[in-house]
Formats: sequence, C-alpha cells, structure tokens
Amino acid sequence: MSYGKATTYFPVIELLRSYFAIEPRDDGRKMREKVTGKLLSLDRALEPTLPVFLSLLDVPVEDPEWTRLDPPQRRRQTLEALKRLLLRESQVQPVLLVVEDLHWIDGETQAWLDLLVESLPTARLLLLVNYRLEYGHGWGSKTYYQQVRVDTLPVASAGELLEALLGAGPGFEDLERLLIERTQGNPFFLEESVRALVRR
Repeated sequence: MSYGKATTYFPVIELLRSYFAIEPRDDGRKMREKVTGKLLSLDRALEPTLPVFLSLLDVPVEDPEWTRLDPPQRRRQTLEALKRLLLRESQVQPVLLVVEDLHWIDGETQAWLDLLVESLPTARLLLLVNYRLEYGHGWGSKTYYQQVRVDTLPVASAGELLEALLGAGPGFEDLERLLIERTQGNPFFLEESVRALVRR
C-alpha cells in the first residue's frame, strides 16, 4: 500500500502477523504466547531474538537488556533477527518470500531486504519482488538475481485481463476503455485500479 512508505517495517509486520498466526482479536498475552511458541519450536537458539519480534508486533518487552539498547543497536539486532528467522525456516522447508510494490516500501524494510539478499545463495529461499520502473536497488550485479520485465499489454489482452477482473457485462465497455487508457495497458496498474474501484 502506498502509505506503507511512512510506516517502518510495514510489510515485515504483516509478514510476521501471518507467520505467527496473529489475529486481530489477540491481546498482548496471546500474541506473546504465539510468538514464543512458534519461535522456540523452530529453534531454541532463536530465543534471544524474541524481544525483536515482540517489539515489532507492539507487544510490551520486559527484557531489560533490550530496553537498554540504543536505537542503532536495536536496528542492527532487528535486521539480524529478521534475517535469522527466515534463514532458519529455510532449513526446515524451502521458503518463497513475495514482496510486492517495492517502490512503496520504507527504508528499514529496504535495509532488511538488502541484508537478506546477501544470504540468498546459501539458503533455500526464493525472493520474488515486483516494482515500478522508478524504483532502484543494488542487486542487479548479483549472479543469482534475475529480472523479468512485464511489458504493457496490447489493447485486446488488457481487455481480457479486465474482463477476468471485472466480469463480463454490457455496462463495462466504457470503464474498460478508460482504465486501459489511464494505465497505458500496464497489467499491475490495471489490477491496482480495479482494486481501488472495488474498495470505493
């Protein structure tokens, strides 16, 4: 989401909520139980990283060592803990990590991805990302990086995509024509535009 850029670790927090099976109705105690249980069942050696995940999920941290850390130390420990969690999970099973709309991510999530990318050759982890042309990263020189460019769709194909997203109907021709014109046939923009219309 476009406002994710203003929220530190926004996509990471969403990922953690899913990974630890956090539900909206869970209180701090329940969240602590879920995070602790999942983390320790994965690997007891990850126990020192518990304050990081609790802090990211806005659960009060009672660890005095964590509270004594200055911001740069917390940042370093956070980035390292996030990387360790995914790498450890990839030892249990292959991991596919999908991060969409990198052009909207915050600086801390970018720092974490940059750190994670360095470890990809030794992990059973596939990182799949998408982004707009204006986004830039430093991964292009990596031998294990591959870019797949998604070009704009011809009008007929864009129409087929919109029909799949909107459904077929006699009242959609003008809307389809307008969306194709505004998005210039970019499939990501088409999908985003339809989502925006549905939310309204």
